[in-house]
Amino acid sequence: MALAWHCQEPEISWESRTIAAMALQLHAINFALWHHEDAVRRPGADDHEVARRKRLIDDLNDRRNAAIEGIDVLLLDRFKPNETARLHTETPGTIVDRLSVLALRILHTEKAIPPNPCLALLDEQYDELFGGLEKLLADIQGGDVRFKLYRQFKAAGQRSYCALFERRNA
Repeated sequence: MALAWHCQEPEISWESRTIAAMALQLHAINFALWHHEDAVRRPGADDHEVARRKRLIDDLNDRRNAAIEGIDVLLLDRFKPNETARLHTETPGTIVDRLSVLALRILHTEKAIPPNPCLALLDEQYDELFGGLEKLLADIQGGDVRFKLYRQFKAAGQRSYCALFERRNA
């Protein structure tokens, strides 16, 4: 799927609020993030392009955090948590995010020339992480594990400038 997105815009239903649709939305956001971040690292990228893409990256990161939280909200609505169950601090949404980024890394590693010997390890990590997500969801559904919504409170448009670091170099 992401391979095809290199040739044409992904067809995503941005209004849909199912878990599957939101996971796909998150993957499309990560796809865009990956390529904007890659573009600013290119030799010869001028300051204007880097600044423009940095603003896009900030917006995409806001949307990424909202998508992760959205997945978790839907899951919390679907599986009412057993408040006495053991707390799992990594949420399913953050695991879906990690799987998405790992899938992009695998895709780009597969296309690398010369071939990258890390591909087998990346595939193993993906399989283990996916298995961990399946186990976590089963444990949540069974009432053995619970998770909480951890708000990121990240919104680039709402942040004010922080001069603390600037003073260090003065």
